[in-house]
Amino acid sequence: MARRTLLLLAALAATLLVVTAAPAGAVPPFGPVVTVAPAPAGCTIATVTGDATVGDGVIRGFFNFTGSGCDANRIWWVGGSGSSWKAERTPYLGRVLASDQSSGAFVLYAASGGIFLGERTFGSGAYLLPARQLSSTAPGAVAPQGALLAGGHNTWWAVWSEQVGPGGEFAQTELFQAKTYGGALTRTRVTFNPDNDHQPALAFRPGGGGELAFVRDNGFGDEPTHSYLRLATAPGTSGTWTGHQLATVGINTDPSIDTTPSTLGHTYVAWLRNGQVFETDDRSGGFQARAFVAQGRSTDVNVAGGRTRVVWSEQGDGTVLAERLGGGGWTKGTVYPAASRLRPIVLGTTVLMASARRIYARSERL
Repeated sequence: MARRTLLLLAALAATLLVVTAAPAGAVPPFGPVVTVAPAPAGCTIATVTGDATVGDGVIRGFFNFTGSGCDANRIWWVGGSGSSWKAERTPYLGRVLASDQSSGAFVLYAASGGIFLGERTFGSGAYLLPARQLSSTAPGAVAPQGALLAGGHNTWWAVWSEQVGPGGEFAQTELFQAKTYGGALTRTRVTFNPDNDHQPALAFRPGGGGELAFVRDNGFGDEPTHSYLRLATAPGTSGTWTGHQLATVGINTDPSIDTTPSTLGHTYVAWLRNGQVFETDDRSGGFQARAFVAQGRSTDVNVAGGRTRVVWSEQGDGTVLAERLGGGGWTKGTVYPAASRLRPIVLGTTVLMASARRIYARSERL
């Protein structure tokens, strides 16, 4: 990375914990592969994009299917748990950026007219029509990315990226937000930096408010020479963010975030640095990076039932899950040996993946 210094490397070496081998115990065995959603009729899946969350024991999410014979612009809803799942075509057209659920299932998506928020109700399964338009800025050469939180009483908080300023197709990206959680806020710019701010990941802040992990880099139409992982905090519900760097060495990408949002809760972040999988959290009072001996293509982190889980799509080795029980050591296990066509999503004991024929899941047998 440009401007790397010996002092910075020495500081990193002093704080980095490398996870090399599984300590005592192991990741619990996984149950059978379960079909979550078959490919739409006539569609051979090349990739699945989308997001899902778990609430009251039920997983709900929204997805796009891309490939031969697929309608890549159609958004599909999926819901279920265990071996019981339902998939249905929604009335929404666009590319899924994020989803979350609370009093309803929400989907943040990008379409030709800008950024939109759709909703499927829990009771009747009806969809909000028309979807809420959060931004009228049409997606540019750099596809928008987004994150979403659903709060109580049908409230929500969305963050997404847009290209701004001069430069045409190479214009920089910055982060924007809108919300009804804790008070209404229309489209508002979050970041103001000469570099690109993108790849947002959003969670409720322990004690109230929000926490936002994102990537800042200088890659304008080319590979970046520097890429930082940043963590921003918005106490309360004002939507005013302050941030700091979590990682500076290497090309940092693909952040994911989860929290235990009580007053005494903690923040957990996973990401890739030069393709290597990392995790950090503030359980010990300060963030300390942990490096897994693994090369990934994506990350997802989830904390549930006293266990911290980080899942990634391993380069050449299917989907891998690393798990820590309480404050103990980490163990690793292979969820499925074949490459996933969906960035693996970990939701409690369940991991969602995809093949050419379906979205599927495997769950731990605790």
